[in-house]
Amino acid sequence: MKLITLPSKEWDELTPQDVGGRRSEKTVCIVRYGGFGDMIQVSSLFPLFKEQGYKVCLNVSERGYDVIKSDPNLDEILLQQTDQVPNNCLTLYWERIAKCFHHFVQLCESIEGSLLITPARTEMIDGEQKLVPASPKYVWSKEKIHEECNVNYMERTHDLGSVPFLVGDSFIKPNPLPYKFRPKFYPTKKEKQWAKKARKKMGPNKIVLWALAGSSIHKMYPWTDTVISQVFINRPDISFVTIGDELCQLLEAGWENEPRVITKSGKWSIRKTLAFLDQCDAVVGPETGVLNAASTLDCHKVVMLSHSSEENLSKHWKNTTTLEPDVYENFCFPCHKMHYGFDTCNRDEETGGAMCAVHIKPENVARAILDNLR
Repeated sequence: MKLITLPSKEWDELTPQDVGGRRSEKTVCIVRYGGFGDMIQVSSLFPLFKEQGYKVCLNVSERGYDVIKSDPNLDEILLQQTDQVPNNCLTLYWERIAKCFHHFVQLCESIEGSLLITPARTEMIDGEQKLVPASPKYVWSKEKIHEECNVNYMERTHDLGSVPFLVGDSFIKPNPLPYKFRPKFYPTKKEKQWAKKARKKMGPNKIVLWALAGSSIHKMYPWTDTVISQVFINRPDISFVTIGDELCQLLEAGWENEPRVITKSGKWSIRKTLAFLDQCDAVVGPETGVLNAASTLDCHKVVMLSHSSEENLSKHWKNTTTLEPDVYENFCFPCHKMHYGFDTCNRDEETGGAMCAVHIKPENVARAILDNLR
């Protein structure tokens, strides 16, 4: 794979040589800046473009690069710093670099901003923090938002890339036809070996990996301890591996002396976590990149929805139990909105968590785990 790092200069001073030059071979450039889940979703396009005879280049920022850098279906990565190109200049920047490729697919805000509506927020514009107003859709009725945004994320991604996702060449979507979505994380050989050794050290118990939190306030489940306790009462042969960032260590408190809870928040990198998915019997968590990466694996998944519907997220996932919150009477779920704080997200005063997370009953999560690990 060829790595091209965007030089530190103004975007309008970039030359074709700075982005690898004008390609003589049939090449597609896919633009996607985002988090771990965004990279997993867009990875579904790479092998399908390869089948059409394209060399594949991904324009990505540092955070996404860490997850996608070992994908064998990529021929080039065009890497740039986060906010290296100001948001208000991105369209002109993309028009500039698109001339170097035969096909150009721009997927930024294809999900967030489009199917997940954004509130007012501050962004760096022309070197200053400025307020970006909320999407006009943000104040629409729940029914109108749902009608507009209840679209599957993978289907939208493939449609924008003009890559058919049915076996055959038809874009028509009758249910009986099989799909060919291929989102996948590719660990290195060394990472695979590490994952096998880590699994062996955990002993003979079945392993449930629990992603404790995601990137937003509503992607944290407040009844995790209750679920783990209920599972332990019924099954002494199950162990949990809890993962997340350093802040998630707060959610692991109290389990330090329980050998069947293996706490790895802040200890495993995202690549180690994703490499370990293949060794799990089940993966549990909210709408996170970890669950997206497990979506096509054989292990059972239990996903707890928050701002997305089953149609949006897990419609095509393999061997998955999808749990929805029972908060329809509050006009909350599914909101199809991005949230950066509780000023826009309904909060449960008792637990401090988001209403959508609080209203997924812990007994339903425990049952979903137990019923699929017989």
